[in-house]
Amino acid sequence: MEKRKKLLNKLLNSKAEEYFSFNNKIIKVNNLIESDFKKLGQKTKNQIEADYLIIENEVYFNKQSSSLAQSKLNFLHKVKAGEHHLTAHNTLLYKNLSLDLNKALDLLEKYKKNKHQQASFLHYDSDLLDYLPQQRRKLLLKLAKEASLLGYNLYLVGGQVRDLLINIPLNKDLDILLEGDLKKFFVHLENKYGYQYDYNNKFSTGFLHNQYGFSIDIASCREEKYHFPGSLPLVEKADLFSDLFRRDFTINTLVIDLNPGRSGILYDFFGALNDLKNGILKVMHDYSFRDDPLRILRGIRFQILKDFKLSSKTIEISQRSLRNYDYHKLAIERVFTELSYLFKSKQDLSQFASVLLKEIPVLKLIKSDFEFSSSQKSNFLRAEKLLAQSRENSLGVNHFLVRLMILFYNSKESLIKSWPLSTLEKKIFVNKIWENIDFSIFEIKDPALKYRRLEFFKKEELIMFASLNFESDYIEEIFKHLKRRETLKIPISGHDLLDLGVKQGPEIKKYLLEVRDQILRHQIENREEALTYLKKIL
Repeated sequence: MEKRKKLLNKLLNSKAEEYFSFNNKIIKVNNLIESDFKKLGQKTKNQIEADYLIIENEVYFNKQSSSLAQSKLNFLHKVKAGEHHLTAHNTLLYKNLSLDLNKALDLLEKYKKNKHQQASFLHYDSDLLDYLPQQRRKLLLKLAKEASLLGYNLYLVGGQVRDLLINIPLNKDLDILLEGDLKKFFVHLENKYGYQYDYNNKFSTGFLHNQYGFSIDIASCREEKYHFPGSLPLVEKADLFSDLFRRDFTINTLVIDLNPGRSGILYDFFGALNDLKNGILKVMHDYSFRDDPLRILRGIRFQILKDFKLSSKTIEISQRSLRNYDYHKLAIERVFTELSYLFKSKQDLSQFASVLLKEIPVLKLIKSDFEFSSSQKSNFLRAEKLLAQSRENSLGVNHFLVRLMILFYNSKESLIKSWPLSTLEKKIFVNKIWENIDFSIFEIKDPALKYRRLEFFKKEELIMFASLNFESDYIEEIFKHLKRRETLKIPISGHDLLDLGVKQGPEIKKYLLEVRDQILRHQIENREEALTYLKKIL
């Protein structure tokens, strides 16, 4: 949580502005932190009305109010009714930043209905773009300039903004929103710069190829409608506000304006900065998980891997959605793609089993009758300890497969084979060879013979055996073997055996293994000793 301070606090403690257009004039609203707001009220001896002040025709709000959305509604209704007569601001200067008052009222009602009590339309005049690497910043501003030539608006949204604010190392994934015709924008870029692109007309999304190695996803601002729970959406063009409202969590709704004249302005419409600081994941609306249950998995991943915590309301909605909606039409490939982001992680996932699976039965998306037993929990937690040990020793164990096998241990073969796994992964899972590992292997005194018996098994099979038979002696022997498997080198090759007169064929492998046996028995330590040994036995 310490890293969520410097840049984030700078913004949270600064003033934010809003602009509303009504009757051909622009109304400017100042949003202050609570302490500054109260000081202003005391200094001017003005009465605070519903968390806002009007001083010499300037409007001030307490942006930290827990009922900010309602306070804004009260204020805007009074403006509309003519109860507040405010000085108009420069129309040209604020025109592109302003929101129609009636639309603002509709949006705030919608946001408040979905429990976004701190919703507003906050604009932070920030220097956030200066924190981006230079090459990335230059490219984004170049694209925004080209969009503006077509009369379009361009925004940076999502993970890049979020991670920038909490000081997480930035990846090369750039999610960009366009208010405009995406196909025309791509054609414009191709004609002017020769940029190649992929365009999906159905979803109004595209990928812009570039020479810098960035993964640039651009989408037209859009709304989504779902025919049934978990279906792919029908997409309709919309504005920035509608696009942000359809997203998963508030922390992913922060936007940096890229447009000339407004570049660097940060928009926070849902109190996302506060949620970022507090490490809270709040779902955007009550039907978010009904529409796309994969957002539940995404939220769990954020909680485990990025140090966030699902809000109680978000947990409640996820539970209700998994209980009430039928997701059997949800494409299993989509579930596994999202699950793999979590299960391939080289971090400890104990929290997934110890807390979240009991609280949120999300694996019902894979197997509708999935039940999480106490023995599964124990085995999963044991497996996490073994996977951590495998990471410490750089053993290259398939974390995704081990975690999947532990959780779905007794699933039918037909189900496993229907999953989007590799042929080898399915074979390992279905055959369960670890169940046939003879305990007597670990009592073998000859290290060479023990090695030969254990090398028959894949790394994941040995980890599964150790998870289900969690005995220190077995674990020690298995990791000793796996580490040896990674480091053991035979100092001679088939070419040496050919030079010694051995014919090409299975005899080559036989003698190489003989040398390896002697190395394991500590009888051979180098190439010279290996060649001397071979000359004796040939």
